[in-house]
Amino acid sequence: MEGYLSLRINPILRRLITRLIAIIPALIVIIIYGESRVDALLVMSQVILSLQLGYAVIPLIQFVSDKKTMGNFAIKPVTKIAAWLIATVLVYLNLRMLFNEVLPYFEGDVLLPKILIISAALFFGSIMVYIIIHPMLKRSVKIKPITPHTAGTQLSPIQKPVFNKIAIALDFSENDSKILSYAVGQGSPSSSYLLIHIVESPAAILLGKQSDDYETRSDKQRMDNYIQQLLVLGFSAEAEIGYKNRVKEIVRIVKDNHGDLLVIGAHGHTGLRDFIYGETVNAVRHELKIPVLVVTL
Repeated sequence: MEGYLSLRINPILRRLITRLIAIIPALIVIIIYGESRVDALLVMSQVILSLQLGYAVIPLIQFVSDKKTMGNFAIKPVTKIAAWLIATVLVYLNLRMLFNEVLPYFEGDVLLPKILIISAALFFGSIMVYIIIHPMLKRSVKIKPITPHTAGTQLSPIQKPVFNKIAIALDFSENDSKILSYAVGQGSPSSSYLLIHIVESPAAILLGKQSDDYETRSDKQRMDNYIQQLLVLGFSAEAEIGYKNRVKEIVRIVKDNHGDLLVIGAHGHTGLRDFIYGETVNAVRHELKIPVLVVTL
């Protein structure tokens, strides 16, 4: 997957996908036909597996025989002849076995199995012909070399980004000073700062902006206090309170105010604690198209 498709995915996900592809069809057949047909399913699976060997062995022989690809490691003529003889015998035996397996289906009067078998034979036969003649077709096609990364070595001009409006998500904890310090460190004299806090009390979840419980009033007072302190220090700052859903409100406020950088704290929760307390950072960064600076707390 990496060498030819340049496709890199999590190994656990790759194993999960390939195992499901193998298991799900078997489960479907067992569920439909019951345990009595498991032996027949096992035999058929081995027949199909053996038929696949030709499709793997022939390209392998062609690959290791290609001097352009293998260089000095290309197989010698004697090895090549032996390999092709073995592949020919293998394909012949598999075709004979397949013929013996499908012959009973042509003795009946049912037309559908015959159509399916003939269609499958034509399809897979065409693939076999293609992989055999593919090296001859490849000579007329310019193949790009496979590299894990782009070939460029010259860096483009590096310019320090200037953030005009920096959004800062706060939770009114002892970590707010740290988050604000990192946000100020990303700013310039012309930058303005947007302080964001989401009220998640039952009243706020139910009533939104119309809520007037103790937590909502207290959060507004704290936000005003932060703004006053930042103004005294000479920073241009404003604030906005959000309600109900934490992730959706942070994203909405940042977009509505045209923020070009979001600074947000991460408590380092993983696994079960993310499920219990909620995961904000990843959900927010997937919804925004601007840089997100995550401050580990």
